[in-house]
Amino acid sequence: MKHAIISEIFDQPEALLNRTVDLKREGYEEEDMYVLVKRADVADAVRRHSNLYVLVTDEPGTVASLVTSSERPVERWLKSMRLTSEQQDRFAKEVEQGRLFLYVDADRSEQQFDATSSKTETVPETEEQTLALHEERLSVEKQAVQTGEVVINRHISETEQEIEVPVRREQVHVERTTGSEDVIEDYDFDQPGIRTIDEGDHLRIQVIEERAFIVKRPVVVEEIIVRKQVTEDIKTMTETLRKEEIEVTEVGQADVTVEDHTVRKDETQ
Repeated sequence: MKHAIISEIFDQPEALLNRTVDLKREGYEEEDMYVLVKRADVADAVRRHSNLYVLVTDEPGTVASLVTSSERPVERWLKSMRLTSEQQDRFAKEVEQGRLFLYVDADRSEQQFDATSSKTETVPETEEQTLALHEERLSVEKQAVQTGEVVINRHISETEQEIEVPVRREQVHVERTTGSEDVIEDYDFDQPGIRTIDEGDHLRIQVIEERAFIVKRPVVVEEIIVRKQVTEDIKTMTETLRKEEIEVTEVGQADVTVEDHTVRKDETQ
């Protein structure tokens, strides 16, 4: 992705020149590239192999043109670039130590550098300072937290139940009656074994009765259905926001004109 501002430090001119070749392949123009060095011989090495705009902090003509300013040339140039104050201090130290500073501004048409060079025309010198205003904006974030839980336990309970079951049983009734007293001629009491008289000497009759016993079988008598649904509530939250504003006060006979070109992003939507 192409960036509007690029600021880099190099130890040797060759490394800086190789970097500018890569930048031109990425679509940057050579006229948007500026080099800031301390020594004139290093600047000449860069100029021999490129058409870059090279600023030399120790060049006699440059120092003489800025003799009315209390700032050093390197500080003056860095302040005219779109850099933070921390970047300006860091790059100024790097240049003073003999390193090469490369600055690329893809929006160079909006910027004018305060320096004298055969590549640019002299423009009226203006002083401009920028004061950034800040304000706080609300940003709502939601986080899911557990507020409770439902625990369903299943346990076994015991109860005693009585049930009446009708059962049947057989009873034997023996009835004795007087015999006919008829004479049996051939009956021998001494004969071994059991002799039958009609149905025999012994009569065995099975006596049957019903016995009751309990069989327990599990059956499904109830089902528990658990459902969870999401409900939405509206919660009103209040927060105090701070913003910075300016107040322009004219002191004495100062001629001040205030132009407001601000357009808030939240108002254009």
